[in-house]
Amino acid sequence: MITVTDIRNVNYAAYDEVWAIVRSLKNPGRMKHVPELSPSWALFKKYLQLRDTGKWNADAFRSIYVPTFLKEMSGIEPKRKLSELAELDRQGKRICLVCFCQDETLCHRSIIAGILQYMGVQVQNVKGDYSKYGSRGEDYERNN
Repeated sequence: MITVTDIRNVNYAAYDEVWAIVRSLKNPGRMKHVPELSPSWALFKKYLQLRDTGKWNADAFRSIYVPTFLKEMSGIEPKRKLSELAELDRQGKRICLVCFCQDETLCHRSIIAGILQYMGVQVQNVKGDYSKYGSRGEDYERNN
């Protein structure tokens, strides 16, 4: 089972592994740092710019962030990590994916959750079905 949450709400005892899907992590502690499933520095800087100028919202997430992040997730290493998660799920492992964002609906966690849902992985602790991101990711691979 794959669960997603923000880093402040993780219950380590409930999981076999906790993956921090963030670009930078100063003190991983009991977490496995997996930057391959995080936004690039360029995309993260774009998010910060939008946030700092008051332009970060659902429309910016949908029109700017999602297409860029999906393209990033079509690379070899992100695909390998997503396949690894799907395999761990098939093995019955309990994995928790965490990052720093509190609102999953405007966070790359929802996109990762959607790709996994599209792959047939059951994802817990999400506000809905994000599998549309998985199909959009395939469209990006075909067209780019």
